[in-house]
Amino acid sequence: MIPFPDIAKLVAQHELFRGFPAEVIELVVNQSAVRRLQEGEILIHPGTPNDSLYLVLDGELRVVLENAGTQVSIPVPPGECIGEMSLVEERPTSATVVCHEASQVLVIAEDVFWDHLAISRQGVKNLMGIMAERLHRNNQALMHEIEEQMKYKQLARDLKTAGNIQANIVPNGSQLFPQRPEIEVYARTQQARAVGGDFYDALALDQNRIYLAIGDATGKGMPAALFMMRTFTSLRFLVSNCPSFDEVLPELNKTLLKKNNDMMFVSLWAGILDLRTRELQYVNAGHHPPFAALGGSTFQPLPVPNGPIVGVVEEAQFDVATLQVEPGDTIFLYTDGLPEAYDPNKEAFETERIEQSLNSLQEPSMKSLVRGLEAQVAAFVNGAPTHDDLTMLAFRYVGK
Repeated sequence: MIPFPDIAKLVAQHELFRGFPAEVIELVVNQSAVRRLQEGEILIHPGTPNDSLYLVLDGELRVVLENAGTQVSIPVPPGECIGEMSLVEERPTSATVVCHEASQVLVIAEDVFWDHLAISRQGVKNLMGIMAERLHRNNQALMHEIEEQMKYKQLARDLKTAGNIQANIVPNGSQLFPQRPEIEVYARTQQARAVGGDFYDALALDQNRIYLAIGDATGKGMPAALFMMRTFTSLRFLVSNCPSFDEVLPELNKTLLKKNNDMMFVSLWAGILDLRTRELQYVNAGHHPPFAALGGSTFQPLPVPNGPIVGVVEEAQFDVATLQVEPGDTIFLYTDGLPEAYDPNKEAFETERIEQSLNSLQEPSMKSLVRGLEAQVAAFVNGAPTHDDLTMLAFRYVGK
């Protein structure tokens, strides 16, 4: 077992504590515990609440994603942490974490995490870097597994597994910010195929700032899904790593342009709401303008900057708009699967019906707003084939 006085020196070398003063590192270590794990011991069960961040000191853990007999195992070596996504997103754990070889982990309690690590920009930057790297490795493991499975197993089974893994990457739309009463958020995705190009994201960047996004990668099926995951992970990293929000989409555009010989692109809306100042900064990249009900008014299209899609034009410019929200203000985001839902006579739902449907729902919660609109679309489509993914996200500033 590692002597406790040496742990502070050890963790100071890890990415999570990069840039932190020695006294803060010692404080975190002194308020944490060391847990020894034996080979095969399960540290985290999927679907369970989590109130700790685990930093691997030695040995190796594995994150195991499994569905219908297909298993993907991602190693977590010394210096990396686990459990951060369930802490930050305030949701139950989504995968199994098992000890691959005898290990020791530093158990950092939730209050220590928020009070000493996530409270600073450096801490958020370090954490987002770790999360983005793991998501990248998850994607690589997923792609490798799919390639192998496609050679030897039925394609339908592979795509179902990929769809489940992809679904686990985005937050649970029914459990967004349950510990933050100032805001109510609900999101839902319907994929036209087993995997798709739509995504949404909702993440607490720190104690005051909430990040929200919705996007639609070009195409269908596996190419769109992989490009969607590339966009999702890059955007998550940049939104916390860039000093200013107006740098996020230009940097994302440069990232997606690299090695993009197939000319894939994505439309998206992204914003950061400061719960302290009530200022919402948002940017729109070739995406459908949201609908907003502001100041007690009905839902109307929200004016957005006229930005281009992401991943095509090298020197594209993306303007940032601001909005001062008041208690009760509600914004509804969606992808083109909503206005382009067709009935049996090939008539589209279109944006006019979206506005009418939103305003027909009386004093809805965000869940009933999304579900109610979903029901109206289903009645309109009336069993006609679905050709595009459909994603909706609604959020309301409730106030203190």
